[in-house]
Amino acid sequence: MCTPQLLNIRPLNIAGYQDQEMVHVTLEQIQPFPDNPRTTRNPGFDALKASIRARGLDNPPVLTRRPGDKLFMLASGGNTRLKILNELWRDTQDERFYRFHWPFRRWPEGVTEQQGELQCLIGHLAESDLHNGLTFIERAKGILRLRELYRDAGVDCQTQQSLAEHLTNDGYPVSQSQISRMVQTVEWLLPSIPDALYGGLTRTVIDPLLTLRSTANQVWEKLLPSEKQPEFTTLFSSALSTFNGEQDGVVPQLVQDELLGEMSRRSGISWNVLLSELLDGQGKRQALLGVPDEKVLWPPPEKPQKEAPLADIDHDEETTEGSGPETSEYTPQVQAARAICRYWELEECIRPDENAPAGFTLAPCDTFPHPAAQRCYQVLSVLCGDVNTPMPALELMLSPDYNDEQIQQMMQLIRLCRQRRLREVSHDAFG
Repeated sequence: MCTPQLLNIRPLNIAGYQDQEMVHVTLEQIQPFPDNPRTTRNPGFDALKASIRARGLDNPPVLTRRPGDKLFMLASGGNTRLKILNELWRDTQDERFYRFHWPFRRWPEGVTEQQGELQCLIGHLAESDLHNGLTFIERAKGILRLRELYRDAGVDCQTQQSLAEHLTNDGYPVSQSQISRMVQTVEWLLPSIPDALYGGLTRTVIDPLLTLRSTANQVWEKLLPSEKQPEFTTLFSSALSTFNGEQDGVVPQLVQDELLGEMSRRSGISWNVLLSELLDGQGKRQALLGVPDEKVLWPPPEKPQKEAPLADIDHDEETTEGSGPETSEYTPQVQAARAICRYWELEECIRPDENAPAGFTLAPCDTFPHPAAQRCYQVLSVLCGDVNTPMPALELMLSPDYNDEQIQQMMQLIRLCRQRRLREVSHDAFG
């Protein structure tokens, strides 16, 4: 277990926890950490429970106790293990899940309750981050809770930069830019898509949403009179809430389409004008700030070549979303087609062919994992020149008789129809 000493935590420049000792305790004497940053179920809960049931608890959590409390408390991590032990004791009445000899760390001397809570929360956050155990929103809420505890303890952290400095000095390195994203996520996104965020939405989606919100707000302020500007918060929330649900359903491009439709409806400004202003603002923003680096607070350790035996620690491995760009010598058409097909595991159907109308051909496919996968395949078939597949809108846009302006109008119509369908699905789901 990664303890505060190993993390070099120096909380508030006061004496840290004393050296650990061992105590005999029962489940009834142990309470979970009340500010536990994890609020969702640990994805590895069932596997961890099976491991503890079979082998017992190999890695006991560290306990502490507030002055005046009768119950012990988890000092830094272990909430999942404690919950599992309670379930196993209830199910089996086996004493090995009830009585323990665990390490104990005395509450720091001469500190306030807020200072002690601060040390504990930093320990729990660090322990979870070390094992990629938290979603981004859980980590963000934990950081904001630390800001409250600093203020309650009389520590000046009025700015994000000062908060970042205090956290770094106390053994939890976080940059000001990371804190800014966390604050924006809690304020701008959480009210509209809580299910998606707590379902595991990562920065690969969160960052584009934050950029979209910021840039669209600038467009709204530029084009609308001052009395209309407060409406943006409501219309952004309305557009984004359509996508609350599974994290895979939050697609920044679709959110952008829905937002532009909402902005156009409320302002009377053409959808194309709004899109042009938005793209111009995004281009200027990227030119000024550059492409943001994808960073994590605690880089995960490299995975071993062979699967290691399951250890009874609170962790869940965060699945890497997507893959990097194609680095082969495929043409842009082939790369784009493979990227579209990868979601449905159809990329092997793409066969590069410079002599084909689209620059590739399709291998035959008789079974599909989902009806949408079959429709995707049919669209690619038309692009490849298959006149037997009914796809009139696509055939029309591929026609040399259809100019760029007409294509743009058709794409706008498709977007608007899609927005209507998304709203209908949302109303059916919540009606």
